[in-house]
Amino acid sequence: MAGTGKTIEERLQRLEDHEAIRQVLAGYGYSVDGLNYDSVADFYAENGRYMVDDTLDFQGRDRVASITKDAGHRALVAGGVAHVALPPYIVVEGDEAAATCHTMIPRKGEDGYYIWRLSASRLELVREDDGQWRIVKRQTWSQDGNTKGPEMLGDLRKVRR
Repeated sequence: MAGTGKTIEERLQRLEDHEAIRQVLAGYGYSVDGLNYDSVADFYAENGRYMVDDTLDFQGRDRVASITKDAGHRALVAGGVAHVALPPYIVVEGDEAAATCHTMIPRKGEDGYYIWRLSASRLELVREDDGQWRIVKRQTWSQDGNTKGPEMLGDLRKVRR
């Protein structure tokens, strides 16, 4: 980034922001698989949303975190699933950011593990007053031929869609 006209402090802040956002993305998956309600909730803004395709829309931090208490989700975890995020493409503009990536859910089957779900994912985040990055909107689209996932991936350089 030499020659960008940015100060060392600005460049350091960019690196710190990117790393903090990667931590949110990774930590969410570990927390949801670890059935840790409080940790999942802490990754979301109070009014955060998590949307899956056109079928699920969890609104509010508590509703998103309640996934960890859902019997169906608990059965999936007990049966051997994991939420895995691939390296994200991150864009930061001030106190707003977006991280775009693929996510997948491997699942244990009779002959070992297989990819049960592969998705295009996008997290829109905000830096809150405590300095933490939190998710205000997370959208996933199953990579099943629906054009919405590839369209969302194509907008990876935008903070807001």
